[in-house]
Amino acid sequence: MTGVWADRRGVTALDFALVGPAFLLMVLGIVEVSRILTAQQLLDMAAREASRVGITGVKPEGGKTREQMVRDIVEEVVTPFLDPARVTLALESYPGFQSIGKPEPFADLDGNGGWAPGEPYTDVNGNGRWDEDQGRSGSAGSGGQVVIYRLGYENSPVTALFAKAFGRDTIRYSARVVVRNEPFRE
Repeated sequence: MTGVWADRRGVTALDFALVGPAFLLMVLGIVEVSRILTAQQLLDMAAREASRVGITGVKPEGGKTREQMVRDIVEEVVTPFLDPARVTLALESYPGFQSIGKPEPFADLDGNGGWAPGEPYTDVNGNGRWDEDQGRSGSAGSGGQVVIYRLGYENSPVTALFAKAFGRDTIRYSARVVVRNEPFRE
């Protein structure tokens, strides 16, 4: 067989033109999924490590608060791969597990089933106002208290193509750990 059909010149370029885009898309997909899994794993690990230190009631050095020490641990864990300035950390402490998601107790004087201004209440979290949740925000809690550690992070996909595939311009990550502090004294 001779002629145009037997000429093999340019076949490699043609093969690459057919297979190359699919291969490149697959490689970019692997990179994107790896970034997502790494970010989620780092947040999970940071929440776990922070709670492990916070649970003990250890006294921080250098005049830091326990909350700042917890924040420092989170930053230390995520720093190699994530921007620590964009990691959000929220702490909420509760007297016990039964208090999570429960409103502060109040006397329902008008009988409407909900708290109204002027009705007496017990300020469980000590913030000076009635709240629908008894949690004390920003606190690593005292001995025996339950603490929720919530971490969040946002970043953009590597390419706009994956932003379209995920249906959004940013990817949101979150991690949560709930622990009971050891019975320590402050």
